[in-house]
Amino acid sequence: MATIAQPIVGQTGEAGQDDNGQVRIGNFWIDRFEYPNVSGQLPRVDVSWAEAGKLCADRGSRLCTEAEWEQASRGLGNLDYGYGSEFEPRRCNTPWPQGDHWIRDRGTVPSGTFSGCSTPAGVHDMIGNVWEWTDGWYDRSAGWRVVRGGSWFHSVNYARSDGRFGRHLTSDYSLDLIGFRCCRSATTKR
Repeated sequence: MATIAQPIVGQTGEAGQDDNGQVRIGNFWIDRFEYPNVSGQLPRVDVSWAEAGKLCADRGSRLCTEAEWEQASRGLGNLDYGYGSEFEPRRCNTPWPQGDHWIRDRGTVPSGTFSGCSTPAGVHDMIGNVWEWTDGWYDRSAGWRVVRGGSWFHSVNYARSDGRFGRHLTSDYSLDLIGFRCCRSATTKR
């Protein structure tokens, strides 16, 4: 059985604290956008957990822990969707309802395309667009890692601050719906 990561309690993050494209949230820094952390550029996808970890390390960072990822998405307001407590169709790159159906036809879009899809601290696209690898375990004994935040394609039930998946996602698995972002400790210099 998987253990759900809980947000780090008692830490604060202030919007506007920025260091090389990262936002400080409590005791860590997180990329403002999905890797390569550039507004207007497509997120890097079809990358394995192991490759994502190496790409972060090459930048003096690491994959975010589940707790860090969730804390950055929820923010001080403990928001279910990063931007608020209610799902807002078309605010982020997620499926949206049309009659009895969910529409999923956008595909992956450049980071920051949905300007309203950001946390109060200024972290963009935590919900939807592409899943994001974290350093968490979905099932350690099976070797399954965790992705967070949902994608443009998957059920909107995953496109939440607490949305997580990992069944069969081993460290060498890659998919065109999975990307990542990097984090680092607030005490780590780049």
